[in-house]
Amino acid sequence: MRPVNHVTAAFFLTLALLGGSPGGLAAAVDALYEGVVGGELTEAGRPAAAADALRQVVVRVTGRRAAAADPVLASLYADASRLAQTYRSGAAGQVVVAFDPATLDARLAKAGQRLWSRERPVTLVVLVAPGAAVGARFTATATAAARREIQAAAQLRGLPLIWPVGLSLPEEGARYQDALAGRLEPLLEVARQAQADGVLLGRVAAGGIAWSYAGSAGAVVANGAAADAIQELADRYGAQLAAAPADAGRLLAVVQGVHDLAGYAAAYAAVAAIPNVRSVALEEVTGSRLRFRLAFDGDTDALRRAVRESARLQLGESAAASGELQLVLRP
Repeated sequence: MRPVNHVTAAFFLTLALLGGSPGGLAAAVDALYEGVVGGELTEAGRPAAAADALRQVVVRVTGRRAAAADPVLASLYADASRLAQTYRSGAAGQVVVAFDPATLDARLAKAGQRLWSRERPVTLVVLVAPGAAVGARFTATATAAARREIQAAAQLRGLPLIWPVGLSLPEEGARYQDALAGRLEPLLEVARQAQADGVLLGRVAAGGIAWSYAGSAGAVVANGAAADAIQELADRYGAQLAAAPADAGRLLAVVQGVHDLAGYAAAYAAVAAIPNVRSVALEEVTGSRLRFRLAFDGDTDALRRAVRESARLQLGESAAASGELQLVLRP
């Protein structure tokens, strides 16, 4: 993965790493299959902890808040204790429950659920409050609680946050005024410079926070608690980017430009090194072309984005009619 480009901004900017995006920076999200719940790590408390944690994980992996109460998944939640892989104590009064990704994915696929891979797009979140002094415009005490709520919601949905700093004072002032006025295009340009997929703007007022979004997830407008817009945005991304079970994990890729055994070894190693590729199987050799079947956490679009990060592979001219991803081995 490319390192996240820390946007230079003296205001409160959050880069949320959300699921693969066309043209934006995608980042791998860790701990997708771990749920964190309140309670003590006791034998008696494990069944309830496993059930609550599994609901968290399923929402995160499917990209659907509604999955937590979906009747179709009732039997899955009833098996939470059997599906739990490990339990451990977390922060004070918390229990962390981990589930096996392959087993849970298989159960979700059997239930007809779409799966959202670990590769998630970056969103720039800007939170502003009026009346703040220069140098504290985006770090005012009034926004501290909102920032904590955003972080908590983003963690639940698999959207990690970072905090970049450093714009010149004139540009800081201009972007601050844009944010207060609800002008998204200048902020979207800041997001593009950071290779982010979109910008989520929150304007703090006495009655709550007014949220607006611009980017590939479509229009998002909300008023209310800090977590509301994060939840809505995660739902939008999940609906766009979660892969149907028939496509998830079973992808074909053809690597061209392989002329000898050394090239074969290089092609195999390059494909295996693509982020989120779990296994690689060679299916066919035709001249200078190798056809691989991949077990991959994501769909073809996510694989295409991951290939752009490869030092040894590049995308071919177009996908084959069969749906194979066409790749070329670099010299």
